[in-house]
This record gives sequence, C-alpha cells and structure tokens, in this order.
Amino acid sequence: MNLIKILENQPKLCVICLSVFLIALIGWLDYYIPPEILIAIFYLIPIGIATWFSDKCGGISTSIISAITNLLVNQRPNFHYLHPLVPYWNTIVILVFFLFTNYLLSQQKLTLKNLEKLARTDALTGLNNRSFFLDLLNIEIHKSLRHKEPLTIAYFDVDNFKLINDQFGHPVGDRLLCLVAENAKNNLRKIDVIARIGGDEFAILLPRTGYEASEIVLQRLQKTLSSAMEEQHWPVTFSIGAITFITPPTSVTEMIERADNLMYSAKKKGKNLLHHELSTHLADEC
Repeated sequence: MNLIKILENQPKLCVICLSVFLIALIGWLDYYIPPEILIAIFYLIPIGIATWFSDKCGGISTSIISAITNLLVNQRPNFHYLHPLVPYWNTIVILVFFLFTNYLLSQQKLTLKNLEKLARTDALTGLNNRSFFLDLLNIEIHKSLRHKEPLTIAYFDVDNFKLINDQFGHPVGDRLLCLVAENAKNNLRKIDVIARIGGDEFAILLPRTGYEASEIVLQRLQKTLSSAMEEQHWPVTFSIGAITFITPPTSVTEMIERADNLMYSAKKKGKNLLHHELSTHLADEC
C-alpha cells in the first residue's frame, strides 16, 4: 500500500524510467533463461506500472519496448525455430496481448476515477457534495490549528425557492440551482470550497480568511447571485449565515451547526441578509 502511494506521487517521467529499468531487468533474466521457458508475462509488471501511474501512452510505449526486448533476447544463435518468421510472429502476438492489457487497465483506471468523482460530486450542480465537503472541512480545520490561521465557513440557501418550483416547475428550479452554483464558483478563489449540502442549501469554506476579507467575499457573492436571479426574473433572494474562527473547534459538526443556525437567523430576520459572526476563542465553541 505504501508503494502504491509512493508511485502515485511520482512524476510521470520517473514512473516511465522505473518501468524501462524493470523491462531491462526482465530482459536480462530472459536472456539467461532457456528459451523453452517463457517469462514474457512478467513484462506486464512494468507495463501495468506505466499504464496505471503514468497514462495510456506510457503504457503503449512500454508495451512496445517490452515486445522488442523480448524479441531481441530470444535471438539465440544456438536455438533454431521451425521458420525464420516465427519469432516475429510471436512478437506480434505478445505485443497484441500487451496492448490489450494496457487498454483494459486504462479503462479500469478511467472507471475508478469516474466513480471517485461521482462519490464526491453533486449530480445536478457539479459542486462538491455534503460528504466530501465534510472531509475537506476536517482537513482545513487541522491546517488552521496547525498554522494558527483563521477559517471561515458560510451557509446560504435560496429564499422562496419553493415558489419557483410551484410556479415554473422543477426543471426551472434545477436550472436556478445550476446557475447559483456556477456564479458562486466563479466568484470564489481556487482554494475556497463550495458544496451543495442538499435541496437549495449550499456551504462555503474560506481557508486562511479572516473576518474582514470573508465579509467582502460574502457580500460580493450575495450581490452577484441576486443580480443573476434578477436577470432571469426569478423572485428569489439569498440568506447567508457565516462564522469566522480565529481558532476553530475540532468538531466539524459544531462548526456546521453554528453556520447553519446563523443562516436560519438571517431568514427569520427578514431573508436576503448576511449574518456574519466572529469567534475569537476556542472556549466560545466548547
């Protein structure tokens, strides 16, 4: 398992170099092993490494190198084939087998990536889903505590969203949510995290962001989203609850509850509001 993690973190060039080295090693062993004993299957090891940890092209390259190596090491002066073309036919068969294996591994890798993406992505908006957001939040909490940096979390939802579904239908409601997701994502930094928590509720995580900076970001976001809704003539607004932690609690659930409560507080006070608090001490959350 540790070896897999090491290979995953290596540059593609290093992976290819490792694969070529293994091919040379297997070729050297193949040369000294009697030709009656076939070890061509062991070339699948470097081919598999190149395909999985590099890319499909790397797998194809190592497949070709492996087939050529196998041909060269089996050109023995004391060993005679039934026909001079037999070793070349064998090489073609082996190459096809290597390439087919490369294709299967590439497809399996693509399938796993798609499954991983589906597991952490909201199907409608393409944003992170609740589960993945909680994982990221937990990571950022530990970073914040370790580096002693502020952390801001915000919750917002669409005011009067039910009215949109009732008047215009669910397809329009879905389009509204996608538009919200697109505009919100475009107004955040790359290090910021946004997720659809469920229904018309969204969560935003602003790492290394203090009260003043996050206040500016959230006010700008609210204005941007409101303008986008006005362009579509949709009678909706946005209630945002946010809290900035100078020292965040270790409990993910507690942070989320604080932000969620502030959002509902904004809705109770008339909707279309930003309710933002600053938590300066860990004792505040305990």
